[in-house]
Parts: sequence; structure tokens; C-alpha cells
Amino acid sequence: MMVPAPYRGLWRREGIWRTDGSSDTTTPVLWFQSARWHIDSRGFAGVTMVDGVRCEWHPEIAFPPLGPEIDAGTMRFDSADKLEETGVDGSYRELWVRIDAGPVRAQRLQRDDGALAWLIGGAGWTAWAYGHPGGMAQCGFARGDGGAATLPPEAGSAWRVSASDD
Repeated sequence: MMVPAPYRGLWRREGIWRTDGSSDTTTPVLWFQSARWHIDSRGFAGVTMVDGVRCEWHPEIAFPPLGPEIDAGTMRFDSADKLEETGVDGSYRELWVRIDAGPVRAQRLQRDDGALAWLIGGAGWTAWAYGHPGGMAQCGFARGDGGAATLPPEAGSAWRVSASDD
């Protein structure tokens, strides 16, 4: 199942407000969304599923490891480039602004040792993530041509493309 086009691109979080009264409008958080996959600067990457206004993120790699709860939100587009996410449990509200609308290209890679990786590129940004499920995960974002998205040298070699959004 493909993620609808309005979700695709690079999003910057403007803030999060929780029902316990806490909030954060200063921590930089980026979320890059392709037609199938996401990379989140908080250290996770994987499959995204959208059903109506409900969006679910199913990380395949994450560090630190995520809890057993489903990461899901109800989404409302205030405009083409402004999105409000409310946790399905009602515990938070996040505001997102799209900073790169694409076109978005993405690849999922794997290695024989079980490591997984993603490369996502838009019109002006690229992102990469790699790691082992249940182990350490790394990710990075940079300004640049999406056609030039590559894994850093420390990711190692012997990666092969297992799927592509193109």
C-alpha cells in the first residue's frame, strides 16, 4: 500500500504539546516520508501505513529501541505544507511544516548479515538510515540533490537494493 502523495516530502516539527502539560518547540525533529518508508531524525526508519486520516509508523530499525505501543496519529492537513498530528490515544498534538515537497525517491537496502538501510531524497534534501533490527541504528539528514543520497562510509559495504519507490 502506498502512502498518499500529500504526506510525501521532508517535514520539520514545529512543536509537540502533551496532555500532561509539557511541550517542546525547540528540539529539531525531521521526518522524511516516501511512498512507502520513513526516516525520522529521532533515530528510526521503516514502513508507513495510512488508512484514511490515521497514519502509522512501523520502524524496522530504531535506536534507542521503541516500546511495544503502536506509533499512530490522526492527521489533519491545515494546508498542503502544514500538518497537525494528534496521537490516537489523545496524549499529544504535533505540528509539522513541509520543507521539501519532492519529488521524493527512496530505496530500501539490505545486507546478508541482516542489516537494513534506507536512502530517501527530495528536491533539496537527502536522508539515510541504517542498522540491525533490535540493535544500534544511525540516521542523518543533509541539504543536497536527492539523486545523490548515499550511505556514509561507516555503514560498511555489500548493500543491495531490496526495493525502490521509483
